[in-house]
Amino acid sequence: MFIQNKTHFSIHSIGILTLIVLIGFSTYLAAEETTPNLSPAEIGSKYQEIKAIYKKITNQTTQERLEQLVEMSSEFVTSFPEYKRVDEIYYYLGNTLVRLKRVEEGITVFEKLMDELPNARYVQPSMLELGMAYDSLNQHDKADEVYTKLIEHPKFGEKSYAKFAKKIIEQDKSERKGIISNRAAASTPRPSEWVGKPAPEFQVKDLKGEELTLEKYRGQVVLLDFWATWCGPCINELPNVKRTYEEYKDQKFQIIGISLDRSQQPLEAFVEKEELGWVHHWDQGGKIANQYGVTGIPSMFLLDGEGIIRKTNLRGRALETSVAELVKENLTKPAKSPAETNKPESNAKPKSIPATKLIKPKPTQQNEAPSLIAKKVSDWIGKPAPDFKGTDVKGDELSLKDYRGQVVLLDFWATWCGPCIKEMPKLKKTYEIYKDQNFQIIGISLDRSKPPLEAYIEKEALAWEHYWDQDRKVRTQYGVTAIPTAFLIDGEGIIRKASLGGFDVESAVAELVKENQEKTDNPSPTKTSEIVQNTELTIKEIIDAAVEAHGGLEKLQSVKNIVIESQSFEYLPNGTVQDEGRSKTYYFPDKFRSDWDTNSGNDSIIYDGDSLFQLTNGKNNEIPVDKVMSTILFFRDSLFREPIWLLTNLAQNTIPAEYAGTAEIKDDTASILLITQPSGRKLKAFFSEKTHLLVKYIHYYEIAEDNETVEVSLDEYRDVDGIKIAHHRTTKNGEVRQVLITDIKLNADIDEALFRPNESDE
Repeated sequence: MFIQNKTHFSIHSIGILTLIVLIGFSTYLAAEETTPNLSPAEIGSKYQEIKAIYKKITNQTTQERLEQLVEMSSEFVTSFPEYKRVDEIYYYLGNTLVRLKRVEEGITVFEKLMDELPNARYVQPSMLELGMAYDSLNQHDKADEVYTKLIEHPKFGEKSYAKFAKKIIEQDKSERKGIISNRAAASTPRPSEWVGKPAPEFQVKDLKGEELTLEKYRGQVVLLDFWATWCGPCINELPNVKRTYEEYKDQKFQIIGISLDRSQQPLEAFVEKEELGWVHHWDQGGKIANQYGVTGIPSMFLLDGEGIIRKTNLRGRALETSVAELVKENLTKPAKSPAETNKPESNAKPKSIPATKLIKPKPTQQNEAPSLIAKKVSDWIGKPAPDFKGTDVKGDELSLKDYRGQVVLLDFWATWCGPCIKEMPKLKKTYEIYKDQNFQIIGISLDRSKPPLEAYIEKEALAWEHYWDQDRKVRTQYGVTAIPTAFLIDGEGIIRKASLGGFDVESAVAELVKENQEKTDNPSPTKTSEIVQNTELTIKEIIDAAVEAHGGLEKLQSVKNIVIESQSFEYLPNGTVQDEGRSKTYYFPDKFRSDWDTNSGNDSIIYDGDSLFQLTNGKNNEIPVDKVMSTILFFRDSLFREPIWLLTNLAQNTIPAEYAGTAEIKDDTASILLITQPSGRKLKAFFSEKTHLLVKYIHYYEIAEDNETVEVSLDEYRDVDGIKIAHHRTTKNGEVRQVLITDIKLNADIDEALFRPNESDE
């Protein structure tokens, strides 16, 4: 589907902006007498670069990167005041200045945006942050004025930001900063100082009157969330917390909300109204807050299954990312032995069981792929090595599968690991002896950052492949719990040796290299043909199973058109949700029309198979010449990706497909097919090995200055006339847009005049 991409063709005119006035923020805006002579594509590239930097540091406080963002954003709004997304750059600039404690300058930027572009998209988050900035300076009357303007704004008054502003304006002005008057003792560590230490235990009652302790949730990942219903920033963060809980609540994850409300009644009412399904405690007197050194809220502590605090001060997307990583790590750990589990405890008391433990595990299907996690490193011996893909430290693509036919030593290590460094001379010697005999080493670094790794590789002249396992995905795939750990893989991708702490590397490599060379010198006459045949068989099996799961070829072939009505929402980086409006889209294999309703009116985009039209309230709106051809290519690819027609073409062998391995998607394994789209660009299609449904695809597109790699997850399949059709959630460079389908019709009666704007719309 491509409804989610419609924002690239938004025709809400911003108009000709007045010349940027530098009064009020001349300290950081570099005055330029002339605008740089850049092409639209070059300006778009600068915009994308700033956007990428902002996303990377949204949840970090690196002074240097923040200052860099201020400099780049300032130069951009000065040089390109008429750029269609300049409001977004204004927002980044104001937000970053506030984070740098340059609040007055941030206020100036936000106010300038409100004055010059009062109806631009990023005005609403800017107004909310402007009010909060005034609150931080104790200028609550000015904050109230801004909040009121947002609440009464003709365009944004009913949006999520206005609702947050309303909640803030209703609370006590003296408490808007989320500051706790009952400060912790000076000897108590600050939240950030708790990382790596055991979480302080407590024994209290939850809102339901049941016993609540951290020990009760040992073995689960726990998020301790200190908050209050009167705290504006806490309420602002709540949608992100709710989304994280819903995503991971059944994966040994629990949230314990520690409320610092002045009384229990408003807390209970809020929990019930907002349907907050996790555990809650009213911290009367702030005893637990003092234990943890909490002096301001929201304040969060993320605990692993052993009760160790792993991260603090999580906000926005960093919260969900950190929880995802720790949940995955926790699920891969082997269960405790019966002896450990049944160890008697003194004065043991019966404990209530968390809701997540009452859920029965899904039965394992016979055809389900085997787990990629071994209980012990040595358990991998004799099994296929899990494939992984990424970018090596030089920026080149790296895939284990690309080394099939060679002996590979997979070495998990880090520059801070003494035993790893001690093993390094042996690795260097082994590599020098066998590097020209179909042998390769792939170093998987668990360093905490990339610079020390790169510096060490250069200093020691380590000539083999190196991969920085930043998110620990490869380590988790292989169940590595300590380093150095090494895996020796033969030419067919089978792990032949695996050991924690290493093994006799040179002897093991010599033996396997010799064996591999003998196979190369005397190949089996049927080996190559068997591989080709098996690959083709695999592709055919994947396609046939997918076609059947989606409704069968006969039903898919019978579909001539599709009409879908939907509601779209965008999940913004700060955790809030923005309503993108309702749409009705008519799909044919070679043309489509999409109409959507927003606060500013009715807009349409039409592709009749040959020409492209854009309408505003029924009137033609010219599309820039530089966008026409690339947009047409985009829509041809979009129609091609529609699962019903994509599967039909695959089943009829009308388009080429290549098998590209497997990938883990949540708790499922998916087979990947690489498919060529009409534009010539590749499409990665992921088919579930459990359900055989198309669960995800990844594609790249370019439209004038816009270019992105888009990942589309297909969820919540519905049965429509015997055919499975999914809801869509699209992730674009970290931004999430969700499309909820409200109505679907197959083979509907459609007036062909809809695709001829001159007849139907003017």
